[in-house]
Amino acid sequence: MTPMGRAEVLRTIKDAESNAERIREQAESEAKGIVSNARAEAAEISSKGRQKADEAAASIIKNSKDDSEWQAGTIATEGDALLEKVKENGKKNRSAAVEVVLSAFRDAT
Repeated sequence: MTPMGRAEVLRTIKDAESNAERIREQAESEAKGIVSNARAEAAEISSKGRQKADEAAASIIKNSKDDSEWQAGTIATEGDALLEKVKENGKKNRSAAVEVVLSAFRDAT
């Protein structure tokens, strides 16, 4: 084996340093790419989660609204039935009420 000359040793060291710097820059670039991709993926996951939450909230609101409308319809139907009973009772008692009022006027005079 031939001994390396000083210039050759220095050139080998410089080449190794250049190679190491290139590897470091490549690793740094890959790391930045990984971080960038991770951020983009996290943003996408967050967006999808927000969208699912919005959809779930909209579904809950719709179901609540539908239930409220059904309950309001039921209550209105019951109220209409009670009102009809009051009208019927009013018709049945109208003659008696008129007689009571007229009798009160007659007694007052």
